[in-house]
Amino acid sequence: MSDNSKILFAAKCAPQSSIFCDIEKAGLKAVELFLSKEQLDDLYNTTQLCKAFPFRYAVHAPNSGFFTDKLAKLAEDIEAEIVVFHNIYWDDEWKNIITTFNGIETKLCIENIYSIYESSKFMRRYGFGSCLDLEHLQIECAGVFEEEFTQFMKHASHIHLTGYFYGSSLWHTHIHQSAEHGLYMLNLLTKSGYSGMVVSEARVALQTYDEFKKLHNFYQLWLSREA
Repeated sequence: MSDNSKILFAAKCAPQSSIFCDIEKAGLKAVELFLSKEQLDDLYNTTQLCKAFPFRYAVHAPNSGFFTDKLAKLAEDIEAEIVVFHNIYWDDEWKNIITTFNGIETKLCIENIYSIYESSKFMRRYGFGSCLDLEHLQIECAGVFEEEFTQFMKHASHIHLTGYFYGSSLWHTHIHQSAEHGLYMLNLLTKSGYSGMVVSEARVALQTYDEFKKLHNFYQLWLSREA
């Protein structure tokens, strides 16, 4: 029997009280924070907001700029399990990131943007994990190649998943908005032995209570199928 309980659905959003309230009310238990410079500059209030909710957290670093000290402080204070980076830094900046996060109980991960192999050198050199973005991977491969996908899933530390399937226009939609394909991808993750968060990476317009509730219901349905 597959153990679906090893996978935890998470929402992705900016740290905003109204959205957090909707996520909690919908029944979801985890959040990946999509951070900006402004939210890190307001570190105290961002931290206090996160601590006011009972979520398990992942943190996504801003996609521009270099804010390692504040990012590390936030990750430590809210006990973030994962910190996700894009491959945007110079070599000396990566070394600074390693030093700054030393001793903090979190897993640093590189997300695949253009190529599944982007994270490989960081995993080999620094012991980083892979944030496997399955929307990006399907675009790169022009579809799903099960045998290869499961090998990358097996070694992933964190997953981004949407309703997208190759040839569709469902970029950055919730997983449940392409239910059949979502179940297919989740079953591949289970088959690979993946354990951890699966982040439903939906755009801001879809970050509503109704959509979060549908996401949670979809997750519960999937869990019940293998119970």
